Amino acid sequence: MEDHHLLQPIVSTITTTTTAIDDDDIAVSTSAIIYRMVMVIFIAIVSIWANYEASKGFEIIIINDAGNTPAGHRFAVFFISDGKAIRIVQNTSEFAEKVLYPNASQPKKQVHHVTLRLAGRNLTDVVVVNMSKSHEFVLHISPSMMEEINLEKAMVSAVQRGMARVWLWDGEISTAPRSIIDGMVEYVGISAGFGGSPDSGGLKLPEFDGNSCWDDRDSVNVARFLNYCERVRPGFIGRLNQAMRDGWDVRTVDDALGLPAQQLCYYYYSSIVRISNVMGPTSTSGRIQSI
Repeated sequence: MEDHHLLQPIVSTITTTTTAIDDDDIAVSTSAIIYRMVMVIFIAIVSIWANYEASKGFEIIIINDAGNTPAGHRFAVFFISDGKAIRIVQNTSEFAEKVLYPNASQPKKQVHHVTLRLAGRNLTDVVVVNMSKSHEFVLHISPSMMEEINLEKAMVSAVQRGMARVWLWDGEISTAPRSIIDGMVEYVGISAGFGGSPDSGGLKLPEFDGNSCWDDRDSVNVARFLNYCERVRPGFIGRLNQAMRDGWDVRTVDDALGLPAQQLCYYYYSSIVRISNVMGPTSTSGRIQSI
């Protein structure tokens, strides 16, 4: 009996201690599992975020070839010194992507590198876009732009059109008519709040030979027709941009519209003629300022 009383506390103590150790092990093990799960989730989130950033990002380089000229000095002071040129490229690129790729599932053109270059001499246009290598683009800005009174607005407008040209899905070598490319670029520019060219006048009759409304030499007229198509068939601009990825043929616009484009041309031209007749040739009250 005495042995029983002497051993009982010892057995109880050992049992209690063993139980306590098991609980601690379980707690430590559970904490380790939770920690690992949290780290795995964190790494996955970081990876997804990094992939997302990489997919939408591209390298930007700013070059001032105008050097010590007045234009070069203005470009350096207003757009290089505070990084404004880079922000303009980023913002205009984002807007152009939203307009030309309204559906997130639509494949995007690959853009790896964009150079914004102030040219050393005046160009025929305020912005000229070249593809230097595959997926690498150069936006050449005419130094004459540095003489604009509202310099920042002029720069954003030019870069907006330049980035629209960059993001247009027209294959490595463009096969689409020049008029449709210029019209798409102008559509993006006007959509961003930059009106048509100063010499476009008010409600100007488009050139229409009975075949297509996008053969107009005035890019503003083409942009207005494209806007008309977008209103009639929402998503048309995105579908047309995607169709240009695989080249161009006579049915490209028809397929993007889902109806004969020539028919829509007649409706559009007739509506412009009616409005013009009502307004009169000298009236400016019907001026279209933006799309």
